[in-house]
Amino acid sequence: MHKKVDGLSVETSASDLTLRGLSLSELAPEPVTYPLVSFIIRNWNYARFVGSAIRSVRHQTYPNFEAIVVDNGSTDDSRREIEAAIGDDPRFRTIWLDENLGALAGALKGLDVARGDFVTFVDSDDYLLADFTAMHVQTHLALPRSVAFTSSAVIEIDATGAALGTGLRGSQPDTRKGSLRRSFLVVRLSEVSGPQFDQLDDSVVAHPPTENGWLWSPGTSNMFRRFLLETIRPRAKSDVMFGLSVDGHFCRLAHVFAGSATIAMPLSAYRLHGNNFFAGNPTLDGAVNVSGPARRFFPARRREAMRVLVEDAASLSASMGAWRFWSAIAQVLDSDGVTSVQVFEAAEAQAIIVENLPALFATFGKWDTLRKLRQLMSRSALKAILRAAGLSPAAYAPRMVGIELSMLEARLRRKRRAKAARRNPRP
Repeated sequence: MHKKVDGLSVETSASDLTLRGLSLSELAPEPVTYPLVSFIIRNWNYARFVGSAIRSVRHQTYPNFEAIVVDNGSTDDSRREIEAAIGDDPRFRTIWLDENLGALAGALKGLDVARGDFVTFVDSDDYLLADFTAMHVQTHLALPRSVAFTSSAVIEIDATGAALGTGLRGSQPDTRKGSLRRSFLVVRLSEVSGPQFDQLDDSVVAHPPTENGWLWSPGTSNMFRRFLLETIRPRAKSDVMFGLSVDGHFCRLAHVFAGSATIAMPLSAYRLHGNNFFAGNPTLDGAVNVSGPARRFFPARRREAMRVLVEDAASLSASMGAWRFWSAIAQVLDSDGVTSVQVFEAAEAQAIIVENLPALFATFGKWDTLRKLRQLMSRSALKAILRAAGLSPAAYAPRMVGIELSMLEARLRRKRRAKAARRNPRP
């Protein structure tokens, strides 16, 4: 059936969860409900776009959601546009900030009051297609293993709404389709028909936590599990976070923690209008597309991601395992063409380690910690950290020689394996 919402026709149906073709309300001893999805719509001086973003959330075919609009101290007509677009819809709440805290800090204000099991951060210059929520939630429910978040393809549009392209803006190859479980084995949403489920299955790729690279579309395209966002939310003050993006912080950290899945099906629109923070140009094959001011904040993004991991090392390593914990740090820092060794040349990065060195020693042991740190940074950077922590590098020198030798042996083994692989390639 179709319904009319503010003049927009949206296809919908009587909402129900089914399993094996049977209603869960008939199979289960108590009602099994749709998970609550929280949309956090962040806006700053985008009066000309924010109304479309809000209306796209209102028009979702998915029945169980809430929306929090966070206005970051706008000075244009945003408030009037926001209030007009929301109307009297009880699913929406507003937070009016007196100043612009930046994208990430503003989003956290919304996260503080969000109640949903899943969260999508909506950029106010983008909008969602009507089946965005249903398709993302169905993907989460149908994957063989739960992931931290899902990310879908986009329709690229210009400031006037003209279509410029379609696809994932991430770098992952378009392979390994068919990642969902068989439709009769999973909980199904009535908003996703059988043919739609098959299309979804053909477009989903699951990515393990160890897969590297930027694999995902921009922030509006992502749906996160909220409990994980609470685990990896930034620890810094608002002024330190200014200039950091939501997807830049959460996507990499969430992925290394619990993996992700991409949906090649376009489910939202990414607007290119010349003032985009990250990329204002259409995607081109083989070209790195960072045409906005985001690049100059990449060092701060790596620093704050490292702060989250290091300051919570004990609990995170208990969840991930010690090996995964240290590899996650390397994976997060080795990004955007920069290595972890280069990151630790900065005094700010060293200071985070110095502050948390006693906790790292207590969690992993002194010499295992020093061995792992040496793998991430240069010898001179590690000596600087020891001196700043009040520990004499000379006192550690005898054991550090052994660490250096073990690293040299590991490098030689890798070279021998690579040379053997070149001589004897697999058929």
